[in-house]
Amino acid sequence: MTGTWYEIVHVINARYLIDSGSYQRAFEPAQVGRFSPGFYIVLWSSSAANSRYGNGAHYIGPFPTRRRAEEAHEMMDAREPSMVRVPSGAAAGIAPCVSDYA
Repeated sequence: MTGTWYEIVHVINARYLIDSGSYQRAFEPAQVGRFSPGFYIVLWSSSAANSRYGNGAHYIGPFPTRRRAEEAHEMMDAREPSMVRVPSGAAAGIAPCVSDYA
C-alpha cells in the first residue's frame, strides 16, 4: 500500500502556485488556467510524488485563507481518515479535480 501525502498551497494566478516551502512553482502546461486563486489542499500518493503538482495530484479548494484549508483538512481527517486518501484514478494519471469544499 502506498502512502498518501498532502500539502497546503497558495495558487496565486492561472500559471503559478506557492508551495508550503514558500517556493513559486509553475503548473504543468495541461494545468494552466484550471485553478482560481486561493488556497488548496493537494493530495497525492507517494507513487505520484515525482509529479507533485501535475496530473498525479488531487486539488481540493479553493479556500479563502490558509487557515480555512488547514481546518478543512483537519475535519476531513477527523471525520473519516479515508477521505484524505488519493482517489484511485489520481495515481493513474487522471487530471486533478477541483471541488468547492469551503
